Amino acid sequence: MNKRYIFIIILIAAAAVLAYIYFFPKGEETNETAKVEKKRYIKSVYASGYVDSVNKVQIKPEVSGYIETINVKEGDRVKKGEVIATIKNDKLQEQLREISAKRELIENRMKEDSPFLKALKDEIAIWKMNTEIERRNFERRESLYAKGIISKEDFDKSKQGLEVTEKTYAKSLETLNDQLASLKSELDSLTASEQAVVREMEKHEIKSPVDGEVLRKFAEEGDYVNSVLKDDILFSIGNPGALETVLSVDEEYIPLIKPGEKVLITTDAYPGKVFEGRIRVIERESDRVSRTVKVKADTDYPPDIPVGITVEANIVVTDREGLFISKDAYKDGFIEVVKDGKKVRVPVEAGVEEDSFIEIKDAAPGSEETPTR
Repeated sequence: MNKRYIFIIILIAAAAVLAYIYFFPKGEETNETAKVEKKRYIKSVYASGYVDSVNKVQIKPEVSGYIETINVKEGDRVKKGEVIATIKNDKLQEQLREISAKRELIENRMKEDSPFLKALKDEIAIWKMNTEIERRNFERRESLYAKGIISKEDFDKSKQGLEVTEKTYAKSLETLNDQLASLKSELDSLTASEQAVVREMEKHEIKSPVDGEVLRKFAEEGDYVNSVLKDDILFSIGNPGALETVLSVDEEYIPLIKPGEKVLITTDAYPGKVFEGRIRVIERESDRVSRTVKVKADTDYPPDIPVGITVEANIVVTDREGLFISKDAYKDGFIEVVKDGKKVRVPVEAGVEEDSFIEIKDAAPGSEETPTR
């Protein structure tokens, strides 16, 4: 990246300071003098970047497949949740049909008047009736046995018959409950499978995650999209009415950048035009490949400027006034001043140096006029 500081010195007229050339009287050495002058000092950091929508999102597919339909074009307004494209899901639709058929079969079996349940209940009714008959027979034989009319063997056979019938009746009830539980479990499993297939089918419907405008369409109907590929993008959606500038700043200059600093921006699309912005966000993570950090600035752009257009910018990190003098008048922490026609060495603290000027941070009274050689 092109990296440079831009130094601008703008002369501001000072009422008490008049620039002129001073000469000593004839016969003595002639000395040219310079003035300590109040000037404006501006330092900026260069960066390049692009115009972006503040809330722009790039939509990628969650599943792989062929695009079946695309319902929008560039410039269309979309609502959050609106289906803007679909990916073919023939296999999922077949699975859903199979699950629905099985589900319908089980639900029919579970109906009260279904032949399946009617057969089980009829069997229970039969064994219930047999149990009641066997119980009455047992009660009579129990009475006869108590009176000594029948043998113990006949009594035991009656008792055994009742026990068998009761167990068979209980078993038929248990079978009915087991069948109902099994059907319910299978129905629950099918419901879960159906919901899973529906969720997977929903992934084949590409929906807009935000309200906005379709900024760009990257695919066409019939294209194959791969959810594994990082750069397989379908759409970018944002708000062209809310724009920002995204700049890449070299890592070494990031300590100079602060939120709120002014940014002067130019683009080839608008020659001679300078857009002004303010730093809003400095990202906390650097790109290890380019060794740059993304910086975002709020900028007032015209409504027709394209999102994604390339820009160049200068971030103003210093903008102040100071006292400056020609470098020729400064040496080793001193300047020589002309006072009462004589040269006097005055100590000063030097500041920034740019081009042929040097900043004097603490120019002493009377140092306005200094020899340059």
